[in-house]
Amino acid sequence: MTARLGLSSAEVLLATWPNLHDGWPPVVRPTLLEVIELHAALSVATNALHLANHLADA
Repeated sequence: MTARLGLSSAEVLLATWPNLHDGWPPVVRPTLLEVIELHAALSVATNALHLANHLADA
């Protein structure tokens, strides 16, 4: 099992679990707080990427 982040310019490997063959549902059960925090972190990362692209174009 692997976790990947697909970006417009590349795909980034986040993690690999070689012994996990059945998929995520029986293993990963995030709490609501974890989902909210992940969303916030991805929002910050997205905004930083947009800002970096904007500054690179300027």
